[in-house]
Amino acid sequence: MIESDPDTGLPRRMEFEQLTYHAMLEANQDHPVSLLMIGFDLETIPVEDKLRLRLGYELRRIADVITSCSRDALATGKMDRLEFGVLLDCDSGEAEALSLEICDGVRELSADQGKHALRTVSIGVLTARHPVQIESALNEARRCMIAAKAMGRDRVCTQEQLISKAVELGIPMNMLSMEYRIRVESEQMVSNVEYQSRRTILDYINKAETDPLTGLHNRGYLDKRITREISNAHKHHVPLTFAIIDADDFGKLNNTYGLPVGDSALRLLAEVLRREVRSTDWVARYGGEEFCVVMPSTSLMEGVQVLERIRIAVSESSVPTSNGEVARFTISAGVIELAGDELEKEQLYQRASQIERIAKDAGKNRLAY
Repeated sequence: MIESDPDTGLPRRMEFEQLTYHAMLEANQDHPVSLLMIGFDLETIPVEDKLRLRLGYELRRIADVITSCSRDALATGKMDRLEFGVLLDCDSGEAEALSLEICDGVRELSADQGKHALRTVSIGVLTARHPVQIESALNEARRCMIAAKAMGRDRVCTQEQLISKAVELGIPMNMLSMEYRIRVESEQMVSNVEYQSRRTILDYINKAETDPLTGLHNRGYLDKRITREISNAHKHHVPLTFAIIDADDFGKLNNTYGLPVGDSALRLLAEVLRREVRSTDWVARYGGEEFCVVMPSTSLMEGVQVLERIRIAVSESSVPTSNGEVARFTISAGVIELAGDELEKEQLYQRASQIERIAKDAGKNRLAY
């Protein structure tokens, strides 16, 4: 049974090498065999785009292009993390033409997303006209692929072209290949450092703006972003609905069942909020057992519908306790729409808090607006 790579659905390296091993030993002048080594040019993608990249998805799309272009291939496979292999029963010219077709196909995947979203591959081609050991074949094909990257990426380099380039420059091919490898590895290292540095910075920012118990945005994030939301609503004359939610009798729940159950209740509330708000809304923990829901471009009554759905979902949920019982709790919420004279976040917080108190005083487990 052939094992497939989970990201691409192609056979894994071991299966591909087994087929390549036999084909390379049988190559001759009358029946040449070509090996393509295909490398995803990840290092050329801007770091901002790379941070949003879903690598498995991208590799699957590239694999689909390779499969589509290589229907008559003897074998295709996923080699290393960013590399693919294709084995062809043809000479160098046909292999180069198919390789260019693959390059075009991968480039077209992102043609409609703009220049900065461009995805490319570089391809090395080795054509064997006599028996070749598998290790030598793979090394030579990869050397050509690295040369294609060094020459500008999004291109094809055959072994014949690499030899011709070495002759043109008057440099032994081994030395030229070493120069290309050092150049490509240096560029990849710079790309990786830039990516990891930006990723680390963003991780720090995310941790600084995330509530550790619930995983929601924290008060610092709320204060920063709500200011922009208020400004945007006034500038574009669109509604902004805001709600403060408070867990009812939360102190009693903690005293009855213990703090761990209280923490579980807050995590449950956070999960309900994440599940029930719309894609355009966002949520933050205000502090303690209070949470905020921010609904841009949303009227008051639309917001009330969202909060009523949340209230019902919480009232129908429960938290397990250590003694085998379940703890239930409810929420009260104050829902308001931004007023024309409300320019500061403190005004919004204060009015929503006052409305939320009305819901509490009216019997809890309800909305006020």
